[in-house]
Order: sequence, then structure tokens, then C-alpha cells
Amino acid sequence: MKQQRGLSLIFALLALLALSLGAVALVRSVDSGTTVLGNLGFKQETVASTERATQTAIEWLAANATALDTDNTAVGYYASATDNLDATGQLSSNNSRVLVDWNGDTCAYASGTVTGKCTLAARTVASAGATEPVTLRYAIFRLCSATGAPTATGNSCAAPANSGAGVANDKGSLDYSKPAPLTGTAQGTYYRIVVQAVGARSTSSITETIVQF
Repeated sequence: MKQQRGLSLIFALLALLALSLGAVALVRSVDSGTTVLGNLGFKQETVASTERATQTAIEWLAANATALDTDNTAVGYYASATDNLDATGQLSSNNSRVLVDWNGDTCAYASGTVTGKCTLAARTVASAGATEPVTLRYAIFRLCSATGAPTATGNSCAAPANSGAGVANDKGSLDYSKPAPLTGTAQGTYYRIVVQAVGARSTSSITETIVQF
């Protein structure tokens, strides 16, 4: 009887140990799941908040339609497309990349070497967020090859074409060998709005919007 009671105690202790380990694993699993859900929530909030900065940038473009041929770095506006722009700072293999100094810390967010490439400023427009503060910044790039008027010699700007049928020589006839010519007239210029939103736990999101003015 004494030997049986001793074995029962050992088995009971082993069972208790197994239950304890299972409980610890369950707690850690629940904690990890909560952390992941929380991070996703913060990420979604930063993405949703970027719309406010985008709208602010669009309003600025509309209010300054006559002054868009030159850079205005104080408000994060650039009158050319800025080739090799690396807004996220992840293209460390591109030796000619150009970075946006989103946080005013000499592009500390970027991977790799950034010396001499952190040349673009952004505009901080607002702090927004339903539950936590979200800092919003934007930079606007006119999709032109150079500053100056879009129609200036040597300048090429991205713009939609407004195509319309021209006058054919044989009016009213259906002759595929003599199609009516198409005429194209550029309507406005494209602008690229890049927005960064930084929320709780340093959660960061970057969005890009193309608009036409």
C-alpha cells in the first residue's frame, strides 16, 4: 500500500506539471494573439488617417494652382518628379536613391547608407486618430522632368490625353483604309502625393496618391 501511494503521488505531480506547462503555453498564446491584433489595429488606424493628409495636400494644390512651376520645400512641394525617389527607405541597393527626411532626423528610418541622399523635406499637417495620436506628413511631386512651365522647351510632364476624332476626307463613308485621324490635347498635369502616418508603438504607414490638376 505504501508503494502504491508513493507512485500515485508521483503521477499526480507529473499531471500537475503538465497542466501547469499547458496553462503557461495558453497564456503566452493568448498574449501573442492580443499583441498581433493590437498591432494590426494600430496599422489600420495609420492607413485610414493618411486620407486626411492627402486631402490637405489636394487643397493646397488647388489653392496654389498658379505657383506650381517651382519648388516650395517649406510645404513639401517639388515641381519635378524626383527620379529614384525612395519614400520608404528600403531600397538600400540603389546607390542613386533620394530620400524624404520624414522625421527631421537625417533619414534615420532608412536602411543602408543615406549620406548625401536625404535631401527632401516633408510637411507636417496634423495629428489625428480615433484612439491614439497619429502624426501625418506629406510630400508632393509634380510628374514633370524639370521645374518650370509644363510647356517649356525640354520639359515633359505626365498628363492624360484628350483624344477626339478629326475631320476625315471622305465624310459619311465607311472606309477602313482611310480612318479619321485622332487629335490629342493634354488636360492638366499629374501630381504624386506621398503621405507618411506614424501612430502608436511607432507604427508607420506610407501611401501614394496620383491626382490631376
